[in-house]
This record gives sequence, structure tokens and C-alpha cells, in this order.
Amino acid sequence: MPNRRPQANHGLNDIKRFFDQPPLQYLGLELAVCWILDCLLAADSYPTALMNLLAERHPRLRLSETVLQQAIAFLDQQGAIGSYSQRCPSRGRPRRMLHLEDSYRAEAEELMPAWHRWLQESDSSVAAAQDASRSKVLSH
Repeated sequence: MPNRRPQANHGLNDIKRFFDQPPLQYLGLELAVCWILDCLLAADSYPTALMNLLAERHPRLRLSETVLQQAIAFLDQQGAIGSYSQRCPSRGRPRRMLHLEDSYRAEAEELMPAWHRWLQESDSSVAAAQDASRSKVLSH
């Protein structure tokens, strides 16, 4: 007798809810590197702000602390970014600010069209899934 997976206590409404409210998508290393470069092309920033800004601008996307640190280490090893301390009156210790090295600005800008295309496709696929789910519900 073949092993059967136990049935979950889910109905079709749970599946519909999955498409109406897709799960969060966590960025991998390559996408995290692009996100960091995108932010640092605009202005210097600190790691926590990079994570918060991603969630604010792209609500379906997230960046784990681990992948963020790996991406920062990668960019640092490449010589693409540097860091400095910045005192903040509301904090006891200085923030570690990241900045894009001028010598890597052109390379970072070359990655941006592909990164922005990926973001756009990611946002549109979520919107398309939500629209399709709503259409099916309305047609029944």
C-alpha cells in the first residue's frame, strides 16, 4: 500500500486566499545585491534601513538579515562598497553607514535595468494572480 500524505484540513477557499494574498518572497543573494546597489546609487544607507525600505516599497518582498549580511560582505569583498560610522542623536552607538564606491557606480548602474525589469515582472505576476483569482470568483 503506497504511503499517502495526510490530507490537510484546507478547502478551496484557502487556495483562493493564497492567490489573493500571496506569501512573502525572500530575496536571494543576487537580488539582495541588486537591491543594495539600487539604494546606494541614490544615497548612503545603513543595513536595517535597507531591509525596512524594501518592505515599504515592495510589500511582497523581504530580505533576511542573513542574506543581507552575505550581500554586504560580497559587495565589500568586491570593493564595491565602503562603510563609515555616523553618530545618531537618538542612538547610543554610531550607525554603520554603507556607501557605493565611485569606481563601481557605472557597474552598478549597468545592473539596474535588469533589476528593475525583475521587480516589475515580480510585481505584475502578483497583480495578475490576484486579478485572475478575483475574476474567477466574480464569474461564479
